[in-house]
Amino acid sequence: MFERFLKTPEQLARFQSGPLADERARYLEHLNSEGRSLSRLQAINTRLLSIAEMLQAARERLYAPADLSDLAERWYTQLPVAKRPHEHIAKQDFHFVASGWLRFLGRLDEPQIAGPYANEVSQFIAHLEQDRGYAQATCGNRRRSVEPFLSWLDQCGVPLANVSPAEISEYFIATAGRWSRTTVSQHVQSLRSFFRYAGKRGWCPTGIAETIHAPRLYTHENLPQGPSWQDVQKLLSSTAGTTIVDLRERAAFLLLAVYGLRAGEVCHLRIDDIDWVQETIQIRRSKQRKSQTYPLTTEAGNALSRYLEVRPQSRRREVFLTLRQPYRPVSVGGFSSLVRKRQKRLGWKLKRYGPHGLRHACATHLLAEGFSLKEVGDHLGHVSAAATRVYAKVDLNGLRAVAEFSLSDLDALLRQYEENETAFYAAGDLAALREVARLSLEGLA
Repeated sequence: MFERFLKTPEQLARFQSGPLADERARYLEHLNSEGRSLSRLQAINTRLLSIAEMLQAARERLYAPADLSDLAERWYTQLPVAKRPHEHIAKQDFHFVASGWLRFLGRLDEPQIAGPYANEVSQFIAHLEQDRGYAQATCGNRRRSVEPFLSWLDQCGVPLANVSPAEISEYFIATAGRWSRTTVSQHVQSLRSFFRYAGKRGWCPTGIAETIHAPRLYTHENLPQGPSWQDVQKLLSSTAGTTIVDLRERAAFLLLAVYGLRAGEVCHLRIDDIDWVQETIQIRRSKQRKSQTYPLTTEAGNALSRYLEVRPQSRRREVFLTLRQPYRPVSVGGFSSLVRKRQKRLGWKLKRYGPHGLRHACATHLLAEGFSLKEVGDHLGHVSAAATRVYAKVDLNGLRAVAEFSLSDLDALLRQYEENETAFYAAGDLAALREVARLSLEGLA
């Protein structure tokens, strides 16, 4: 590894014979795999030798962040005055490189910051993942609801073993002032789930979960919050540039708009999921824990190909990477943020910004093009038809057909039913009739 940075035999021999050479080489290989630039690796290589010379006397010792600050001070004062760089920047870089290397070696003693009842929360999340089979995203939402409540409870000086419905009501009064009914309901579901588990484990009184009431939510009470298809086309047009930012966002936005993918499904897409020979793309459905194969459209394929040509060089197999070193897969939060920024830059006025709105726009557009709800649900990866039913409210063609239904036809149908009720029932589902008969016989017995 050192051969990449050092040109003269004297320099190479110095770095290869220096202390902790194997450990330094392994760390440089790790940074190289993350996509660090050659110039940055050269700077880190020089800094690592100075750090290793100061650490060689205690090869197995753990170092705390305060120890590294002392080392940075000693290192800086030992430099010749004429060669000293800016003090604050130099010490900060020394601390950064040293902590990253020691963390890689497992020799950094970092204090673990844990909230109250961290062990109980960990057991609860493990129960959801292993026993209930919840998706990671759902478990993350549960954790983000439960941990703030337990921190608030600890600040109030109320032990979990003595919690009562009164404290839970006070918590929602104190914190939920700006939350929507949907958000309050989500937090209530999380706390109910936690208290059911906590009650069974004896951490708190049983029956607490049943006392937590959520605001009433009506099924499909809201319309799908998404932009119009014309706005989606404007969004795609705004990514027609040739910069790496535009190329990356165009490829990602096409996956959202054409295939109706979720943000997590885009972020987790891997290079191996694209079959250029068969012209297919495989999507891992995080909620259903299954994969779904789609034909790779020409436009989406071209956008992905152009982005991959300028994608940062990295051993990571995820398609979409950050643009700054070290190159990492784009997180769901980061991806959602860049979608929102692009939408606001275009002057959109939406109730809800972000990538999920493009999924709604895709579904609404397919319905407008004449696809059935079943076809739309299959395209979106829905397992249950109920998940797609909300889009019936924006199916203008279907609603128009209902509005044009003749009331005279309805009257004739009702008269036919009244005149021949027995024949009407006989034309029904035979399996359902058999079930009714079976239940009637059981009742007689």
